[in-house]
Amino acid sequence: MKVTTFNKLALVLVTTLVMSACATNPVTGKNELLLVGEDWELNVGKQNYLPLRQSQGGDYTADPGVDAYVKRVGAKLAAQSDRKLPYEFHVLNDSTPNAWALPGGKISINRGLLLELKDEAELSAVLAHEIVHSAAKHGARGQSRGVLLQGAVIAATVAGSRKGYGQAAQTGSAIAAQLANQKYGRNAELESDLYGMRYMSKAGYDPQGAVDLQQTFVRLSQGRRSDFLSNLFASHPPSQERVNKNRATAATLPAGGDRGKARFDKAMSRLKKSAPAYEKFAQAQKAAKDKKLREAVSLTKQAIKIEPREGHFQSFLGDLAIETNNYKAAKSYFNNAIKLNPNFFYYHVRRGQVNQKNGDIRAARTDYKNSMKLLPVADAQYGLGIIERDAGNVGEAKKYLSAASQSKGEVGEKATDALLALDLGDNPSNYVEVNRGLSKKGTFVFQLINKTSRPMTGIKLGVTMNGSNTTSNVTGVLGPGETRMIDTGRRMSQAQANGVKVVVLTARPAQ
Repeated sequence: MKVTTFNKLALVLVTTLVMSACATNPVTGKNELLLVGEDWELNVGKQNYLPLRQSQGGDYTADPGVDAYVKRVGAKLAAQSDRKLPYEFHVLNDSTPNAWALPGGKISINRGLLLELKDEAELSAVLAHEIVHSAAKHGARGQSRGVLLQGAVIAATVAGSRKGYGQAAQTGSAIAAQLANQKYGRNAELESDLYGMRYMSKAGYDPQGAVDLQQTFVRLSQGRRSDFLSNLFASHPPSQERVNKNRATAATLPAGGDRGKARFDKAMSRLKKSAPAYEKFAQAQKAAKDKKLREAVSLTKQAIKIEPREGHFQSFLGDLAIETNNYKAAKSYFNNAIKLNPNFFYYHVRRGQVNQKNGDIRAARTDYKNSMKLLPVADAQYGLGIIERDAGNVGEAKKYLSAASQSKGEVGEKATDALLALDLGDNPSNYVEVNRGLSKKGTFVFQLINKTSRPMTGIKLGVTMNGSNTTSNVTGVLGPGETRMIDTGRRMSQAQANGVKVVVLTARPAQ
């Protein structure tokens, strides 16, 4: 009866939310479900724009003119938007052809997609499309559907949840990553095409650029390059329907308009000339993966001759130098990378690791902290955790190691081991849970749960019963995630069992 009543209340709550959360779409003028406000959009965009750019190669800086050019075109289009937002535009240093928009007007286009475009009109089609995604609240609408679903199933999730360290802090970035790479529905894509073309036309561009762009994408999606363009097509699937709709929309708009081919070609001149460098770099990365280090070094140096301003190439040489334990050369390469682009997290992390390896702890701490300002990653968190542990700053060490331990892979495993070594002695009950009760036979039992991914041994329990304190040693090893029942064989009533207190006094990782 209680569950039924709760479900009715949940249904009433959800129904009330639906009725009270309709908002006018500022682009289309339609009333639509929206359970998150503009403050949410602005905060998600502001807080996650830099970390997401960092996690996708960082900003493209080898030719600053490219980014400045895209910003100018973006600003021209944003001025036509039906919704005034703090629009921003950046070019990402990623060869994958893709573009995305966060709520709040934060838009990025990859270096790789720029190479697929033929003129400024096609660029304006991409940027205007992303502007509409932000202006029409497509990301927020998707989040609203998720919130509604969560409200409907709240009864199933409200009890028994147990979170580990760091999960709450990661939630915001996880939502942003989902929004940046989400698949928009058919209606949202068509809506962005339609209003994006109207923005293009108002800004003076030939809307035929949007038709040509979709025709190119349809052709590429059906050809051998579809794998290369899979990221773009996953989030913005091309179709003949979109081509036909764009063609029909273009027929309703003023004929002609600016294609801007000469401006586009001039702005993209260096980028196009440097394209072979990034192809060499991709080959070098594959060679390194295949353990062909000399070939990887040679290919990377060839890339540098073509594009000497690219920090990724210098950083990769640093990575390769570390593979051969040449830390002096590695530091030099990371220094070069940071000089070329001081605002990419990876270069600082890697130099920090080299400095830590060489015993220059002050420099390592500075490098790690600089990287954390750009993108907090497990490598830097683990490095700082070890530095603080060795300096005797146990509280700080635990904070960093706790964050790093949430990462999957080798670094997360090492952070977990270091954290256990630091914290297990002080807080064994955080890692080994103990419960008590009666068996079906009426005998007193302990239930032990290993909450970690490490085997535990040396477990000692403190037992308080009838005013007296005793200890009990648990023999053997409690495996990762294992639950074990220990029957004392002592009969007692439920009231007596409820009066027994049991705590974990000690535990240590098994070797």
